[in-house]
Amino acid sequence: MTGRVLHAHLHLLDRQVVRADGRLLCKVDDLEIEWGEVPYVTAILAGPLALGPRVGGVIGRLMTGVTRLFRPEEDPAPPRVPMSLVGEIGSAVTVGGDVPEASLERWVREHLVDPLPGSGGRDPGLRGPRPVRRSEVPARDRLSSLVGRRVVDRDGADVGQVADVRLTQDGPLLGETTQALRLSGLVVVPRHTGQLFGYERGPGGNSPALVRAVIRRLHRGSRFVGWEQIGDPGDPIRLIEPRAALLPLHELFTRDDASASA
Repeated sequence: MTGRVLHAHLHLLDRQVVRADGRLLCKVDDLEIEWGEVPYVTAILAGPLALGPRVGGVIGRLMTGVTRLFRPEEDPAPPRVPMSLVGEIGSAVTVGGDVPEASLERWVREHLVDPLPGSGGRDPGLRGPRPVRRSEVPARDRLSSLVGRRVVDRDGADVGQVADVRLTQDGPLLGETTQALRLSGLVVVPRHTGQLFGYERGPGGNSPALVRAVIRRLHRGSRFVGWEQIGDPGDPIRLIEPRAALLPLHELFTRDDASASA
């Protein structure tokens, strides 16, 4: 049976992460990935040290620089939520277990929410995050490092750039019952068309029909690259097939819609 299919930018990045009781923990600012024969997502990364490199440029460097300046530990790492604790992915990402709040969310709750009448005040069950150094966490890549990367086919011809990463929940087991989100493919778009925002989807999409038609017209050169079609995931990403063999993006979503309704 095929596992659940998600797209990293569309369904995970920038979503709120909450505990089972509804308490806000952090946001999904990036995803940690484990390479190997089956690359998969290992953890949610949160906070400015995760978001800054993803934003890039002067603003991104400023975010990370200021955060490092005020963090108490040397060479700090972003807060990390293992994917084994994720129970549900919807409009928010719900996690279980003993996960500390990120610093910003804790400050907002303590200084803005808890003083309000009827808020219930400080929950003794919530604790602050322990300072973490980068040397204490696995040296893994981030999913955002793939986005924007150039893609070339087997002959070296330009295919476009990565706009999103397709994830399928059929990877290795995390804990006893949860399967990991495996990197199953890339959404590749021509350089000039920018990000998709989900409007390019097929008949099952939620966008207005006219908007969807215009966006799909603009993205008619977009392609889906299955992970098995990648020969070298470096920079640029090199494929083992010619561009003509790649699936047009609108056909992928049409096929997904047909499978969902079957």
